[in-house]
Amino acid sequence: MQTHRITLSAPAWLGAVFLFLSPGILANAPASGVFESRQQLPSHRAVKGLNDAQLDEFMLGRSFFTIPWVVAPSATTARDGLGPLFNANACVACHSESRHKGALSKGEGVNRTLVFKLSQPNKHSQRPAHSVTMPDPVYGSQIAINATGAVPFEAKTALRWQEHTDTLADGTVVSLRRPIGELSELNYGPLDKATRISLRVAPVLTGLGLLEAVSDDTILALADAQAKTQSAVKGKVQWVYNPYTQQKEIGRFGYKAAHSSVRMQTADAAHNDMGLTNPFYPAENCTSAQTACLNATPSRNSPQGRIDLPLLRLDAIAFYLKKLRAPANLPAGKHPKGAQLFERIGCHDCHTPSLQTADGVPFMPYTDMLLHEMGEGLSDNRPEFEAAASEWRTTALWGLNARLKAGILLLHDGRARNVTEAILWHGGQAQESVDHFKNLTPSDRQALLDFVESL
Repeated sequence: MQTHRITLSAPAWLGAVFLFLSPGILANAPASGVFESRQQLPSHRAVKGLNDAQLDEFMLGRSFFTIPWVVAPSATTARDGLGPLFNANACVACHSESRHKGALSKGEGVNRTLVFKLSQPNKHSQRPAHSVTMPDPVYGSQIAINATGAVPFEAKTALRWQEHTDTLADGTVVSLRRPIGELSELNYGPLDKATRISLRVAPVLTGLGLLEAVSDDTILALADAQAKTQSAVKGKVQWVYNPYTQQKEIGRFGYKAAHSSVRMQTADAAHNDMGLTNPFYPAENCTSAQTACLNATPSRNSPQGRIDLPLLRLDAIAFYLKKLRAPANLPAGKHPKGAQLFERIGCHDCHTPSLQTADGVPFMPYTDMLLHEMGEGLSDNRPEFEAAASEWRTTALWGLNARLKAGILLLHDGRARNVTEAILWHGGQAQESVDHFKNLTPSDRQALLDFVESL
């Protein structure tokens, strides 16, 4: 098998971590039924090779992911426990490609795939060590647009848009926009003066099992190697508190890598988006100021007691998500000019083309899984654990081709309607690459875009 090492020119850090496998090698590597075409994402099919017990767990997880939850107590004891405060009644209500299409287009209102997060950035250093961020004292860390029974929902959400233009070196004018979240009918009083709103689009769940299978040592080595270069790109590891293990762990998932595992991410979403108690978050998602919410907690006639989503079912959902097929590795020689430009202007300093799981499966997510400072334009007033407001985990670009074809908007709040807009919002450690992009000739720029849009 032919391999080559990255030379000491940028990004030298990648060669210091492991052998960089060429796209041709990756395309021919044993897939073990893990991958499927990048044209068909997100995948809904299981990887090959699962035994009967694993297939049963996969199907169980899919059912809890897709079938709506109901209010407790109910005859449907396996799926009761929704609320009292919630945004959606099923995981698939937000994490489905069909729900993301044009969700934030002007005049269409606010789709439930867009979550209104709350933080107090100026008080982040004062938060308890186990808290992701400093929440609003009344509304917590997220606005709930729905509620059960007589419990008041928290608020109604709306958007306004800020727009400006940027000009490329050849005179091309690009219109840029960003959504600003606004709240009305706040049923529990005004937000605290220190509270800020941050908008997050529910992510399309792609290749989670492979990303979780990358070793901690690989992620640490990537950060260490970047720190030793002269480049402005200095990714850092996110350290998070896992409320179930009560340990600090490396963050991998979420826009700021605030979750260390698919199970932790699933538990957080179940609690904050659907009001489902679980072993990670056993208390109802009500603040001490929300007495109606606290008093609405029903008695449950269940072997699991007051837990809405017990560990067995939580693990089944996580297993389902991890065993969905991931985007296939790219064939050799596809858009060669664009691929060369992607490297030349420094995009792959952060969007690392290939990684490898701890058991040796190579895959091409185009991320280094590290936090990077991205400048004031992408700062969203929400620090999470050790990530500052302007720091983000490098977005994995695999599956981008299918997302663009489906009309799914880009970046954490859906502000970017295409790849050009997404690039121009980058700043901070990516500013040099953005400057190079703006100075490309029209033909080179199109070659680069063709490559990125094929991922």
